[in-house]
Amino acid sequence: MKQILLSCLLVLIALACAAQTPIEVEPVKELKPTGSLGTCGYTPLPTEKPFYEKLGEKEQSTGSFMEEYDIHQKDAEFVSWYGVVRGIQRLPNSDSWVLLLEQKFFDGMTDCHIMLVSISGSGDFTVKLEAKDVPVPALALVRVYGVVTRRENATPLLQAEFVRVWPWMTFTFTDLGAHDKSNPRWKKECKLCERGRVYKPYPDNEYYRRTLGDPSQFGVFFKP
Repeated sequence: MKQILLSCLLVLIALACAAQTPIEVEPVKELKPTGSLGTCGYTPLPTEKPFYEKLGEKEQSTGSFMEEYDIHQKDAEFVSWYGVVRGIQRLPNSDSWVLLLEQKFFDGMTDCHIMLVSISGSGDFTVKLEAKDVPVPALALVRVYGVVTRRENATPLLQAEFVRVWPWMTFTFTDLGAHDKSNPRWKKECKLCERGRVYKPYPDNEYYRRTLGDPSQFGVFFKP
């Protein structure tokens, strides 16, 4: 009897562990200008590759300066969206979390030395994931894989199956992108956008503050 109970307990523990959403955080490295810049295709991590390969061809790139991408037209599809983390909320008495993300377009190409997405986007979406802890800083860039649920007159919801995280100093923005439909609340935080030029291949802390805002006002501190 004890052996049966122990076996059941081990199964429950295994199921609980299996339910955790995989989250991979990009290591922060010192950025050293080399005098030249290169463009590369996106390379998924080994742990990310199975999810990347589930994407349809039209979902590997999500908006470019030539082609718009509307997150509000997707429903019950497996997608992978980039977004800047605006809000982080833990649901009561659970290991479930909800992230509020500002979607950013991605045309499939990036700088070879740093992740590159468009400053433009299609609007906000939310992500639900399961984790004991969420190692996702406020105003980080994330790429989330999962099935999207389109709700009428509401923010699209993604049930996360895999999350890749780029903290500050590991990503930057390009000015090119489809027609920008970003939330005006976030757009006003971008002081560099007023100049019409945001691309910086070797960003610093001030760069992120002038494009995204003050991180102390977002993440778990975000007020709807």
